[in-house]
Amino acid sequence: MARFSAISPQSQCWLFHIALALNVAGMMLTDMWFPMVVGTVVTTYLSVDAWVRLRYILPLKKELRQVQHELENLRQQQHNQ
Repeated sequence: MARFSAISPQSQCWLFHIALALNVAGMMLTDMWFPMVVGTVVTTYLSVDAWVRLRYILPLKKELRQVQHELENLRQQQHNQ
């Protein structure tokens, strides 16, 4: 999460998917095959990582924070009784 903290996770997802599309287009249009394949592999990893983080990890962290807050409230209520 701290790797790309300068831009939002949604912007990262768009950026990496656009970079992947540009790499694939460059692979088809140029004869620089090996650098484009390496770039495509790297941007595929970054795209999938950003998508998984946006789709699953961030909502899970939000839900975990809510559960911890509810647990603290229940402990406080139990302590007061």
